[in-house]
Amino acid sequence: MRARSRRRLGITVLLIAILAIGAYLFRGHISYLWLQSVTVPRMNSLFVTQADSVDVFEARVVQKIAHNPKYFVQGLQFDGDILWEGTGLYGESKLIKQRFNWTAGTLEPLYEKALSSDDFGEGLAVLNDMLYQLTWKAGRVYRYDLSGKEPLLVESLRNDREGWGLTTNGQSLIASDGSAFLTFRSITDFSVEQTIEVRFQGKAIDRLNELEWIDGKIWANVWMTPFIVVVDPATGNVTSVIDCRNLVEDARASNPDIDVLNGIAWDATNRELYLTGKLWPWIYKVTLDKKTSP
Repeated sequence: MRARSRRRLGITVLLIAILAIGAYLFRGHISYLWLQSVTVPRMNSLFVTQADSVDVFEARVVQKIAHNPKYFVQGLQFDGDILWEGTGLYGESKLIKQRFNWTAGTLEPLYEKALSSDDFGEGLAVLNDMLYQLTWKAGRVYRYDLSGKEPLLVESLRNDREGWGLTTNGQSLIASDGSAFLTFRSITDFSVEQTIEVRFQGKAIDRLNELEWIDGKIWANVWMTPFIVVVDPATGNVTSVIDCRNLVEDARASNPDIDVLNGIAWDATNRELYLTGKLWPWIYKVTLDKKTSP
């Protein structure tokens, strides 16, 4: 009897050890599944609920611009009639320069540079004839001098956190790192100048990804959701939510293998908004319709 009890105890301990090891080895997958099955649906439900002082808008398609469906979009930025695009994935990350034909609604490739194979490209921003491009975990912030005919790579800066999204208010760079915090960064050494926490109805909103500065507000994709939050940089409070579910549905109808919404570009000259996502076949020119009910 004692031998049988010891055998059962040994088997139980072994099973617990196997489960513990498995949970450790596949912790990233478990976290991802939890995010998909629990966190994201809860977040989606939160964003479609109207609240005092928070407007909800729906993105309505005005024009569809053909986009390379192989581009895993991480950053999107207008600079006059030039549309800069940064892509991700190891071994596939690039900086891409395209001329946007406003009349025809087409993109003309002009320049392309591959990042190092150990870089996972992320967000980008243009400020004072300098383009900055983040990397996810490598800690490198690439800088390109745009004053010449082609971008000239100059000395990179160091990032002390993960790199996700990037934009600028015209003076500082503003970066996201996948958390609920946005950091204002120096253009000279990428040091932190200010940090704000993004909150919606009093709740911190994490997984802030691609960023864009529009009319004094920070627009941020929330990773794995079809929503964009508009953030007051003075308080960190979300003042508006942009519902992009119809864009996701339209892109998926053309390509069922698309990834999530991720890409905000503001044409300040014509005051037009363009949105896209990872591996999407289209960049969408949109207008915003205010929703009157949840």
